[in-house]
Amino acid sequence: MKVRRYFAANMRNALEQVRQEQGPDVIILSNRKVDGGVELLTAIGEPDAELLEKFTPRGNRERAPEVLPDTVSLTPQPAPAAPEPLWTSQETVVQMQRELGAIKSLLEQQLSGFAWHEFGHRSPGQARLLRVLTQLGIAPKLGRSLVGGVEDHREFTAASRQMFAALQARISCLHDPVLQHGGHIALCGPTGVGKTTLASKLAGRYSLTHGSQKVALISTDDQRLGAHQQLRTFGRLVGITVRSLRSVDELPETLSEFRDRELVIIDLPGFAPADPAFRRTLSTLAGLPSMVHTYLTLCASTDFMALERVVDAVDGLPLEGCCITKLDEAATLGPVLSAVIAAQLPVAYTTAGQLVPDDLNIATPEALLQQLISMGNARPVPAEAALIEQAFTR
Repeated sequence: MKVRRYFAANMRNALEQVRQEQGPDVIILSNRKVDGGVELLTAIGEPDAELLEKFTPRGNRERAPEVLPDTVSLTPQPAPAAPEPLWTSQETVVQMQRELGAIKSLLEQQLSGFAWHEFGHRSPGQARLLRVLTQLGIAPKLGRSLVGGVEDHREFTAASRQMFAALQARISCLHDPVLQHGGHIALCGPTGVGKTTLASKLAGRYSLTHGSQKVALISTDDQRLGAHQQLRTFGRLVGITVRSLRSVDELPETLSEFRDRELVIIDLPGFAPADPAFRRTLSTLAGLPSMVHTYLTLCASTDFMALERVVDAVDGLPLEGCCITKLDEAATLGPVLSAVIAAQLPVAYTTAGQLVPDDLNIATPEALLQQLISMGNARPVPAEAALIEQAFTR
């Protein structure tokens, strides 16, 4: 049994040295932090109880060092005596949980790094495509799913076309549901994503075709006085009736009053993803006598993790689809497209700019994909290894 000591700047580099020099059938005897990095003590060959006793730290002697499957078993050790009950404080438990969480995170990073390294060697064409998607801002796991459907030996241009065709196929859109059909429409979403401006654009565009007397706007945002004022000002300018409510509980009576209007748009209050009041509000809408079609409003400049929290908050709620706002403020469409694809939310409209009602577009998969590519080419996201490695975490 041969014992070796490895030094490296970090645990990932140390494990990579061990893997390359000694292969998978190696025993990790110990690891510890040292000046300038970490130290690993490894062993390979037939187990030697004396050496194990000598090199294994005292705290680890009650159990044998871990080995990978298909290696020889260690010399059996006598069963340890049953430990006496120990008392510990809640603070100690919390600290242990933090340390275990940090170890788990470190191991996940190391494993995902190894997986990405192996993926690059095994499938270089797919790895190159994954870098391209990362530069476009596409979420890592969606990117890996997309490149997985592309044959690795294909010429890069043909492989790229196949990959983007698969991405376009996953983008679901609604064909102009509000402006074509009217009805009772509610716009929900976090504070500041542009719901009030979107409501004005939809109402203004519809009134140009059908007349302002066919449209009404309802503001239920009692937390932001500016929302009421913005809609009232817009209503006076274009001749659209605007009603401000103190709560959604007043909606049944107000909708009954507007029963002769072809399009009624309800501007709901902004919400935080963890706010239970939001789910109650949408449940109230679902229980109204007249059908209300609710659309989630997402800001294109929001990062993917924040978008994930938003779409998780609406999971299971009755939504028709979503609208994507502020494309002109976003560096890339990758995060928002990744979020709506993961949530299987069809996109109805997009907005870019503050002009009412001009800066409003009917969403199509082709247009969204082209804008994603053009924005990504203009300002690519750095394809850092740590970001791509997230595609290989469980």
